[in-house]
Amino acid sequence: MKVLSPSAGRICDIALVHFAERGYDASSLNDIAVVAGMRKPSLYAHFKSKDDLFGAVLDLALATERQYVEDRFAAAATSPVGLDTLYTDHLAHRYESSAALRFLLRTAFFPPAELKGAVSTGFEAYLDRMRELFGISIKAKYPALSANDLTIFQDAYIGLIDSLHVELIYGNEHTYRRRVAALWRILGDSLALAAGQVARG
Repeated sequence: MKVLSPSAGRICDIALVHFAERGYDASSLNDIAVVAGMRKPSLYAHFKSKDDLFGAVLDLALATERQYVEDRFAAAATSPVGLDTLYTDHLAHRYESSAALRFLLRTAFFPPAELKGAVSTGFEAYLDRMRELFGISIKAKYPALSANDLTIFQDAYIGLIDSLHVELIYGNEHTYRRRVAALWRILGDSLALAAGQVARG
């Protein structure tokens, strides 16, 4: 992520909320400039185009949410909590409170055609890091799991995350809560079963 001047950073913060609420196509550089208290030509002194600003906002959102994920997994690693608290325990609240996450999910599901490659690359790297952190967590809890089992459970976890992301965008809180409980029940039971089979040899 490139270093931004304070003015450019403020524009990015405003644009993040704007893009999160309206999406790429319905967003207006003029509207963003007005909220930033400047004229549109002044915005162009910091960003050469809408795509340039959108790319900077994408970098900001990815960095913000990656750090949030790192913090959630680090907190879970130092407290006696179940695996079902890994990231998903506060996800619905995070979606409501974080324009970065709302922007990221909206952009990942509906990327601007001309920026699809950058969006896909960034979002996949974000999910890959989450997958890696989950692997570290379950390896610490179930050290006897085989590498093959670990890979399967990491993939299942990302499937769980994908499902919850869809529910956040299209569903409601009640359905989200039901889904997260059901998915964790299946994943948790499967992990315990696999670990038990390994322990029994």
